[in-house]
Amino acid sequence: MSAAVTERPAVSAEPVPERPVRFRGAARNILAGITAAVLGAALWELISLTSDGWVPGVGEIAASAVELLGDGEFYGDAWISLRRVLTVLLAATLAGLVLGLLAGFSSKVDSFLRPILVTGLAIPDPVYIILVILILGISETSGIVALTIAIVPLVANVVISSVQARDRGLDEMAATYRLSHVDYLRHVLAGQVRPAIVAALRTSFAFSWKLVVLMETMTQSDGVGARIYESFRFLRPADMIAYALLFIVLMRVLEMLALRRLERSTVA
Repeated sequence: MSAAVTERPAVSAEPVPERPVRFRGAARNILAGITAAVLGAALWELISLTSDGWVPGVGEIAASAVELLGDGEFYGDAWISLRRVLTVLLAATLAGLVLGLLAGFSSKVDSFLRPILVTGLAIPDPVYIILVILILGISETSGIVALTIAIVPLVANVVISSVQARDRGLDEMAATYRLSHVDYLRHVLAGQVRPAIVAALRTSFAFSWKLVVLMETMTQSDGVGARIYESFRFLRPADMIAYALLFIVLMRVLEMLALRRLERSTVA
């Protein structure tokens, strides 16, 4: 008895074209951003029309922004604020990373630091600025120290959670193969805590530039925050809002160019 053999239809070997999902998602995000900006501008213009002239219109703010972009003083103030932001970012991230690693590996250190970090998170940020000014005086250094102290608990908590959630099996493997501390950090721990470090960087950056502007409005005579307060004091609301918007755009561009690219490389 011969068995009938059924031939399967040949499967085409031609590659199926992939849909440009990434570009479609980027276009959707850009469209959503433009829509939000248009709606926000329309709402702001409506508020301006009903405020009897107290709230500047979109045209006034745009004209003020163009004027600031043509003034060299704006770039000087923006650089001063950016330098302070980067200083606070690096100091807070490094300090929080060290404390997070120590507390993540040692239950005794964690028990000691946990109430301090919880208390630090509960204290309003302006209180740090005021207390440090009372101790160190009004200076740029005192403001940077205050902001660093305010942001360290945020970074440390992120790192502690990541270190404590690490794969203990990999620790046993490292002990079995007698890896040195340097090799353990490079080949075992780094890959597990890298996403947490990137998240800590983003958290530190997001709080740094906002608190730097706040600190400048309270204590400094230069920087974007000082110019915002000066515009408020001399009743120039269009300049005040233009300074704030331009600096926000600058910070968002820096975040997209540096931190988001770093996050994508980490995920990849």
